[in-house]
Amino acid sequence: MHAKLSFEATPSTRKLARIDALDGATMPRHRWYFVKEAFSPNLVGCAVEDAGVCQEELVLDPFVGSGTVPVCCSADGLVTVGCEVNPFLAAVARTKLLNVRPKTLLHHASSVYRGVVEGRPSPLESFSTFSRVGDAPKWLFNRRVLRAFEGGWRATVGMYGPARDLLRLALIGAAMDVCNAVKDGKCLRYRSDWKTRNFDEESFQRAFKTRVRIIREDLDQAPRVAGPVSILNTDVRSGMSAGLDGDRFKLCVTSPPYLNSFDYTDVYRPELFLGKFVKSMEQLRALRLRTLRSHTQIKWEDPKEEDFGPHFSPVFKEIQDQQQTLWNRRIPMMIRAYFEDITLVLRQLKQLALADASVWIVVSTSAYAGVEVPVDLIIADIACREGWYLREVRVVRYLRRLPVQQWKQLEKRSVRRKPHLRESIVILDRTARR
Repeated sequence: MHAKLSFEATPSTRKLARIDALDGATMPRHRWYFVKEAFSPNLVGCAVEDAGVCQEELVLDPFVGSGTVPVCCSADGLVTVGCEVNPFLAAVARTKLLNVRPKTLLHHASSVYRGVVEGRPSPLESFSTFSRVGDAPKWLFNRRVLRAFEGGWRATVGMYGPARDLLRLALIGAAMDVCNAVKDGKCLRYRSDWKTRNFDEESFQRAFKTRVRIIREDLDQAPRVAGPVSILNTDVRSGMSAGLDGDRFKLCVTSPPYLNSFDYTDVYRPELFLGKFVKSMEQLRALRLRTLRSHTQIKWEDPKEEDFGPHFSPVFKEIQDQQQTLWNRRIPMMIRAYFEDITLVLRQLKQLALADASVWIVVSTSAYAGVEVPVDLIIADIACREGWYLREVRVVRYLRRLPVQQWKQLEKRSVRRKPHLRESIVILDRTARR
């Protein structure tokens, strides 16, 4: 069966006005650490309603990211398990689920703020690009910011656990608020005015106060997180079944890394080092090797599988034919590796699903050398081959057009119409619906 696109809303997706994370940027708990790559909390609600999940039934997210699925489901009292290989993002997801009395938070925040004011030498001074070294033209943090951060961090040592974790998240968020670079897709881009802004300890202090205020407000507005939740810091390709401890899921809502050559581990490198989740470049490299093979920034094991269904073969051949125009010769290998990893995940999910389970997967198409890769349709083809029943591939929105350099490749091949990349939801059922 060939997967087909749906453009008309079905009952399962009719309520979805958007799937991007922007509405979560202002919602209690979700906003404690906004991650642009997340999807909308609205999507989770639609999927839960569609699946008819009862409170004793399990909701799973194999790529939990910053915790959208567990935060939404736990608020409704649902049992949730999430897996996330990035230890910083796993910590974000766990922290968003914590409960602390606002008065307790403010009490501990006072001592942390005193530590921020006092400051301490940071182990990140003169490390990599974290601070100014010699005649380096750019650096992520001004030295006074790093010292203010380190002073606050050390003040959390020995603190009451939930308050400590909330305040550490506020410290990391404040540091990124006054970082000389901001996240821009697959990389960190330096602010145009970073030198003139000259972030210092006072800038950090203001950012920290703002972060603490937001958390305190949300603890007042959304103080109760009812459902049992487990967030596992694991490589989903090998550790997902162990985390379920024999349970099977009724609903899976997830969004794997897109096939866009973004190394999300590298994008979150500042947070990983600030939070002491990794302490050396060797540890960072080991973590990058555990991530889904969606990028070429590190040499991972070559894929073995070559056939991923009818939508894959012609596209892959066309990209191979254009290999001399690719910015990295390993892109075809990356594409195969990505779908090999997705196959493994879908295979595991089938083994862990209840007979009436559903899976909602948010994905985006991608393009290389001007050739669009229909990721949504290929994933649907793989799922059907692995025994899933395809209910729908629903196009939710179109993304910006191809970058200029890719359009130039199209023009060389006399292609006049720019392809539009799209985001879609692939909805699968364990058993065919009647």
